[in-house]
Amino acid sequence: MARRDDHSGPGVTDSFWSYAALAGWIGQNLLPDWSGVEVEAAVRTSAGFSYETWILDIVEPNSPRSERMVMRREPEVGPIEPYDISTEARMFTALESTDLPTPRLLGHCEDHEVAERPFILVEFVAGDVPDYRTVTARPDWQDPTRRSEMAAEFAQTLARIQGLDAGRLARAAQLEQPSSERARLHRAIDHHVDVIARRTPHGWPPHPIFNDAAAWLRRNAPDGPPEDMVMVHGDYKLGNLIWRDRQVVAVIDWEGAEIGDPLQDLGYACHPIMREADPSLIAMLAPLDEMVAAFENASGRTVNLERLHYYVIYALFFHTFTVVMGLISVVEPSGDVRIASMYSKLNQVTRHLTDQIAAYERGMGVL
Repeated sequence: MARRDDHSGPGVTDSFWSYAALAGWIGQNLLPDWSGVEVEAAVRTSAGFSYETWILDIVEPNSPRSERMVMRREPEVGPIEPYDISTEARMFTALESTDLPTPRLLGHCEDHEVAERPFILVEFVAGDVPDYRTVTARPDWQDPTRRSEMAAEFAQTLARIQGLDAGRLARAAQLEQPSSERARLHRAIDHHVDVIARRTPHGWPPHPIFNDAAAWLRRNAPDGPPEDMVMVHGDYKLGNLIWRDRQVVAVIDWEGAEIGDPLQDLGYACHPIMREADPSLIAMLAPLDEMVAAFENASGRTVNLERLHYYVIYALFFHTFTVVMGLISVVEPSGDVRIASMYSKLNQVTRHLTDQIAAYERGMGVL
């Protein structure tokens, strides 16, 4: 665990839940040898609409001892319901026995009296967490040579995830182990369609492209046996990697982990929204050919570009799902008003979705 002086950036404070109750739980379960525990500061750093991320500064009164922890808490409502923080808790525990750099799980609490909703605490890892909107300000990103080094590290880290024992991790984290890739994709697509059908009030239809895209993805789903599947992070992007200089020191946010195709995470990295500032750079790091070469070199796999393109479209379909679900949840009691910003995203993401399907049909490739 890191000291308080390792703070890597500002955030948004919030005090709707009791610091005292949380401090008491931490003292009892994580720091029983301390004479007392206080939460000196709690800063929310997550800008997204999934699980909340808080940086907690913990101090022992009248003592120089202090710790910094990260709390991941279930949101009350949101676009990817139902939320269950225990899945991520199991993933962090399972990953501890691997050589992949991830924060260590410190505690898991399901008691709503402590912080209103279930949460986990993990160790704080000092470093930089750039995303596609901020990475262009980094001096190393602005240097093409250093940016290429970051791209190689990005690909190498993905290869390390895929090199893990997926079967063992799935058993430890209680993840589904699919019978085939096509069966997995069909279940996931059908699930998203069913969820929206249940949640839309009075038969309100989702954006017309959504059901059409779901049918297209079902028809064109690639196949593969379970032995070819790997651990999929599910949200593999710059913003879920902690960097020091040009090295990844931790992979975070494992709530979307599953067993699936080796190209799914790479397809997500090719997602057009993730390269808005410069569409020519995959994950805002490198051109497609360079990123593919880096991944092939790191993983020993050969990338089928048509199959990769399918997973770009699949990522856009999932993005459309989260936008539609977000717009549904924003009008519900306790809905997050920030989700209203998704209105402007709906046309953008569906335009990308239709454009990418058309490009796939014409054989035009990912870009």
